[in-house]
Amino acid sequence: MILFQILFEIADDRRAEFEKAYRDVFQPALRKQTGFVTSKLLRLYSPATIREIEGLSSEFNYEFNFVFETEDARRQWAKSADHDIAWPAVPDLAKKVGWRGYDVVASSG
Repeated sequence: MILFQILFEIADDRRAEFEKAYRDVFQPALRKQTGFVTSKLLRLYSPATIREIEGLSSEFNYEFNFVFETEDARRQWAKSADHDIAWPAVPDLAKKVGWRGYDVVASSG
């Protein structure tokens, strides 16, 4: 399995719109893809909470995590018509976007 992580910096006044785009556009499109396993949208703790728990700060405040059976399945998703519909719904809401991929070496259910 692979996990693909997309990081976003979203302004406070765009958060609701961003979360809605994930739920209403991005997530349904992902579910159609062969090899798709699961996805999560994560919102980073507030800066105050991060300082309180002595966590790592980040310029990003949201992250999408997608799990696919294989990297090939993820790449097929990136070439799909559903991706072409879903992807434009989110980056225009962001100040900054970045991503990285991982091989999942261990997991628990």
